[in-house]
Amino acid sequence: MKKIAEHLYQFSIYIPPMDFTIHQYLMDTDPAILFATGTVQQAQAVLPEIKEILGERELKYIFVSHVESDEAGGIAVFQKEYPEMIVLCSDLAARELPGYGFTCHITPVREEITIEDGELDLCFINYPADVHLQNGVLCMDKKSGIMYSADLFLQYGNGVGQLIQSNWETEVSAIDEDRMPGLQNQKKLKESLALCKPKIVAVGHGFCMEV
Repeated sequence: MKKIAEHLYQFSIYIPPMDFTIHQYLMDTDPAILFATGTVQQAQAVLPEIKEILGERELKYIFVSHVESDEAGGIAVFQKEYPEMIVLCSDLAARELPGYGFTCHITPVREEITIEDGELDLCFINYPADVHLQNGVLCMDKKSGIMYSADLFLQYGNGVGQLIQSNWETEVSAIDEDRMPGLQNQKKLKESLALCKPKIVAVGHGFCMEV
């Protein structure tokens, strides 16, 4: 566990043979939100640390960018500890997750939706990264300026606890076919991201960015 910004904790595993890092993040705001659950094994490993950070407080939200084991595989682990938690995800994920046996509260979100709750002011960016490039979502807390970017800015290397300096406009303009297939998809995504002004980009894989 690494605290990489105010209210933001990073939980990571680094896989040397792949030179690849997988992150989940907890914002210990009131209410608290977890970005990505990790796999079942990862969720079981980080749950005790999350409980220690939150103490008697509940984990109210889990944000799932798209349906993949490192994003959503550990939902049931957290639901057992926090049965009233709410999973925020795309419309597609909201349809798919019950088919995997998840019985938690699920709330679909998309670009025109915002959630204001206590210290959180969440907005969402449509991100066509799910099955067959259908709708996934990214999430940004406008109060803290923290954005969870899932796989969009994926980099190889050991990114555990690393926060590098970058420029938001440069990162957005560099989105290419490898990061987002399809010129129309790239155009729409870049237009949406250009309206955001994050301070910290919490990546799913690689190196977090201060922008």
